[in-house]
Amino acid sequence: MARLINSTDMRVTQTLASGTIIRQDFRHAARFVFFDTGNEQWQYATHGGTMFVVLYKGTLYGLLCRHVLKDFDWRQLVVTDQRQGKLVAGLRSVAYPSQPKGAAIDTDLLDVAVVRFSEDVDAAFFKDAAYILDEKTMATSKVGDTLHVAGALKTKSEITDDKIAPIYCLLEVVDNTPTTSDPTLRRASGNFDKPEFTDVLGLSGSPVFNVSQRALCGMVVRGAIDSNACTLWYVDIFDIAQLLVAVHEDRAETQYQKQVTRIVTTPR
Repeated sequence: MARLINSTDMRVTQTLASGTIIRQDFRHAARFVFFDTGNEQWQYATHGGTMFVVLYKGTLYGLLCRHVLKDFDWRQLVVTDQRQGKLVAGLRSVAYPSQPKGAAIDTDLLDVAVVRFSEDVDAAFFKDAAYILDEKTMATSKVGDTLHVAGALKTKSEITDDKIAPIYCLLEVVDNTPTTSDPTLRRASGNFDKPEFTDVLGLSGSPVFNVSQRALCGMVVRGAIDSNACTLWYVDIFDIAQLLVAVHEDRAETQYQKQVTRIVTTPR
């Protein structure tokens, strides 16, 4: 069963590859995606979406879905210091996959974008809430794992002339990924008892945390809710990490192999 969660502290203890022990709450790294329109009469607007701020090898990055930009340019993106913040981070560039080959063709990995922040933006700017991404703080989910998804709901959030009020939610679902032709995409679903919302617009880009393995496992790219049944599709963190490594090392292209475990049913 999927459920809504309301908790002030969901920090988990993790050990980095260096041996350093940390405690972090992945929810604090989520940000509401909205844009500066350049129009004085209606300065800010959104098509919905969530960004996830990570700290990778000492450098800050923002992860989000390309499709949430729609008719806006990435330079118009507003990223605040806190989930309900007022300070705006400077942006340097955006990177995303292009010219895919082999198994990457027509996959949802092409919807993932990595934002680089300006050099004056450090971990202190985000109040040290960026998720520390490390080989020990991420993991690929398995069918049956319990997952938490944290993001901003577009329908419930509000943007007016004098008010920007994102509404965040935390959902608990279960991985039930079927055998598909897309090795980068996973699925999670569950049923809500009297849900407090009627759609999941805005969850694109939301981080997915694997409670069973106590590690980040991916990013939502799309979802749907029908009555009380919710289904979310998310890109595996393994594939996102390969893109992030390429961006961090300023590679023009990257290639990697991924081992995919498939369940095969044999007749008795």
